[in-house]
Amino acid sequence: MSKVLRVEDLEFKYNDIQVLKDINFNLELGDFVGILGPNGSGKTTLLNNINRWLSPNKGSIYINDINTTKMIPKKLAKLIGTVPQNAFLDVGFTVRQVVLMGRNPHIKSFEQEKPEDLEIVKETMAVMDVLHLQNKTLSQLSGGEKQRVMIARALAQQPDLLLLDEPTAHLDINYQWELLDLLKKLCDSKKITVLTVLHDINLATMFCNKIILLNQHKIFAMGSVVDVINKRNLKKVFNMDVEVSLQKGSNRPFVLLLDKKQQPNKQRPFDKIHLICGGGEGETLLNYLGNRGYQVSVGVLNKGDTDLNTAKMLGFSIIEERPFSTISNQKIMENIKYMQDADAIIIANIPFGNGNIKNLNCLENVSNDKMIIILEEKPIETRDYTNGIASKIYKKIKSKSKVYCSLDELKTFI
Repeated sequence: MSKVLRVEDLEFKYNDIQVLKDINFNLELGDFVGILGPNGSGKTTLLNNINRWLSPNKGSIYINDINTTKMIPKKLAKLIGTVPQNAFLDVGFTVRQVVLMGRNPHIKSFEQEKPEDLEIVKETMAVMDVLHLQNKTLSQLSGGEKQRVMIARALAQQPDLLLLDEPTAHLDINYQWELLDLLKKLCDSKKITVLTVLHDINLATMFCNKIILLNQHKIFAMGSVVDVINKRNLKKVFNMDVEVSLQKGSNRPFVLLLDKKQQPNKQRPFDKIHLICGGGEGETLLNYLGNRGYQVSVGVLNKGDTDLNTAKMLGFSIIEERPFSTISNQKIMENIKYMQDADAIIIANIPFGNGNIKNLNCLENVSNDKMIIILEEKPIETRDYTNGIASKIYKKIKSKSKVYCSLDELKTFI
């Protein structure tokens, strides 16, 4: 495959302080590469050397085999698009105006945009799912929407290489997942190569096909996510004790940080747990169960639910329903099967409405000797949006369940 980016013997110093040294790597067409490393390891500086916002003290950078050393910024902007960590733009600009800025490298001085420029802007907004927002100002957008607009602006340059500096910072997990999924689809279509700094190791392993691991201003490791993300490398680079397992189905690594306060030899009372959660209420519990090594199934959850995305990252089995849909009969049967196979069922402290009440109905089809655990941080009456129907079923189940009033209390048992 063609080398979109080639970095050779790159070195950079701030005054006399070494920031990057002996940096050598290649990126191919369609690569989605994550840069990981401790604070101060040179991640952002590497991006800023590649896009020439900073000038290397030594070494060469090639885009499509063209040395960029003496390339004028406008020409380079046709090859490289950059989304910095903080893009300072007047919030009064509309989405369309911001994305149109990405066409500047292709428009001559004192020349107006052509119809093809406007068509590219429209297509780019559609790709990043912001076309419906084109007349809104930046001040009217959420954080996730603003980030998609900034990426759309960079894509409007029609670059071969897209650089992003922590694009998921300060975003909810749903927006993080959605954004990286969009970028991955762009790479998979072979239209672009992406190099991004990421903070979350598990997000990087979920979406990237390669990882660059920086440490002490050098590349400590580079390669496939399986080759780079392992206990040895993470211990040496981040000085942290972790467990690394391969996710079921994807065979991608998943990293669990070991809690030093956790009793490492504490025996699990059982192996398989089915969790009823949703709306982000199960996120902390999901991570705890994964950290403890339980085999977990989760459901039924609608596509797009925060807990569903967390469960996917942890490699858990999931019963997934279409977004904004009530639970179908097919999913009810799947849910009951997972409940029957589990050693215990946990009901998180979630609200119940017409969309998810069938999760409670499923429990009525489980044998009476099945262990059911309820995390009840708030009374069911404050979480019941079914005119009391859910409360009636819940209280019946509660009468034969173990009940815990806080997550910390529940952790003492599981």
